[in-house]
Amino acid sequence: MKAKLILFAISLTISGFIAAQSSNVQIMDILVSPVTVIDTSTNLPMQTNGENLAILCKTNDLASVENVIILFGTSENLGDIITVNAEIVESNGTYYLSIGNEMQKLQENVISATIELSQQQLEAYNFITMFVIDNAEQQSNQLVFTK
Repeated sequence: MKAKLILFAISLTISGFIAAQSSNVQIMDILVSPVTVIDTSTNLPMQTNGENLAILCKTNDLASVENVIILFGTSENLGDIITVNAEIVESNGTYYLSIGNEMQKLQENVISATIELSQQQLEAYNFITMFVIDNAEQQSNQLVFTK
């Protein structure tokens, strides 16, 4: 009986240590939707060879998020089709998502990314896995969208 109590106490200590290592930043409610991009000079839809997808989620602490990772894969947690690593940038109290050469303004605690996929990439992916890295270099929970 004493040995079982000691093992139980050790397991609680270890699980408490592991939980302390995870990020306090949490993401929730992934939404994936096709979007039409409008050319601002002509006010007409832009022609693409694939499709633009808007990927959104909420976070409990946008100020602590440094990077947003979006994996398009044939399986969960796999970025074998495309991997997007975007950075959160703050300027004068306004937050932006920096993807490549584009800055997308973020509203409140919603992370929003528009990703252009080729027709081949669009047909190949089955899952989108999303997570963030906080300013302590800790990974948040993961969200998975299934096509």
